[in-house]
Amino acid sequence: MKQEFRRIRDEHRSTGSKRRRPPWPVRLRHWYRKQKEKGFGLRRKRPSRSHGPPLSARLKYFYNLKREKYSVVFSRRYLVIALNSTVLFLVSFFLVHFLTHLVTGVAARFCGISTTLNYTFVDFHIRYWNWTDEMVITVFSIPAIFAAILAILASLPFVKHMRMSDVVRWVKGLRYITKKQRYKRKRIHRRGELELQVQRLNKTAPPVEKPKRKKRLSWRIKLFLLWTLYHSTGYFFSGMLYSFLFHRRFGYVIWYAFNAYPFDLLFSFAAFLSLVIIGYFFSAQFLYSGRMYFNNLTSSNRMPFAISQAIFPFIIGTMVTMILQIPVFDPSLILLNFSIFFLLLPLPSRAVRFESLHFDSREKKPVIYWRWLAWSAIIIVSIIIALKIGISISQPAQ
Repeated sequence: MKQEFRRIRDEHRSTGSKRRRPPWPVRLRHWYRKQKEKGFGLRRKRPSRSHGPPLSARLKYFYNLKREKYSVVFSRRYLVIALNSTVLFLVSFFLVHFLTHLVTGVAARFCGISTTLNYTFVDFHIRYWNWTDEMVITVFSIPAIFAAILAILASLPFVKHMRMSDVVRWVKGLRYITKKQRYKRKRIHRRGELELQVQRLNKTAPPVEKPKRKKRLSWRIKLFLLWTLYHSTGYFFSGMLYSFLFHRRFGYVIWYAFNAYPFDLLFSFAAFLSLVIIGYFFSAQFLYSGRMYFNNLTSSNRMPFAISQAIFPFIIGTMVTMILQIPVFDPSLILLNFSIFFLLLPLPSRAVRFESLHFDSREKKPVIYWRWLAWSAIIIVSIIIALKIGISISQPAQ
């Protein structure tokens, strides 16, 4: 019976219509429905973790932590630091500003142009259609070159102490490339050491001369030179940096030389990149200047010191120079000050990652540099009065 039933069933299967499978969307929906009935979901299971405080509490804790760390910048010690650095910022700015104006007037005088030096601009007594290419290149290139030379001179005390020993050692090591040359170098060095030891044993070694103490610049002067470097560098690159906005200073030369908007953008990008790179290399000098006020500069006081030594003087000094422009504001002069912002841009990142500095163990009390303050006030007031009145540089007599 069973065999007969199977035979009849097989005949019906072979002769009947074949069963078609439903399309894949239907099968997928059926599979999803079955899995859902079993309690399976598509939600991703997150790893179990301990219950922490809410986000608002964590943000409040982070804010209080940072406030406790940076509230010291308003203490007496850090305010004295900011005042001293602001004074040096202002006196270096006005000296660079006055000297570049003066060089511009002298260069214009040699081109046969009479000028009047004002605080915000240099007034050229010449009609715009009388300008020639030689006049533009001479009058606006010489002040930029002078600012570049001034920046190089101001950077000399810092370049000497930069960590170039590894590079110098690598360059000198190029003379000993092969294995034979390195072996010969070691043998000569060892022979010299043995001869020196024999002389010391026989007491015939030459007396060791005491090294003469070199006169080093104080960090007050170095900080003044550092701000002078920043102002001179900002003056040199500001004309290129803002040449796509308006043509001032060295931007006139770019305009006359190329007269194309893509070149303005190219010079602006090159100036921005140069300012950031220069600021990265010299930003460490602000941290080294902590020798004036601290015995140790660690992660606890490094960033507040950078704010008081560099960022606050930049903000206060820029506001003072803007207020002194009343009633006439020159946007190029405002942007000239703002170009120093790009020089100070790498300073916070370097201050966070910089190594701890240990200077000495002497007790240091922050004091106001009254002598520097008096001389700076005299210089700044004299320059402002002279430029507000106007310094006339007349055309040479023919």
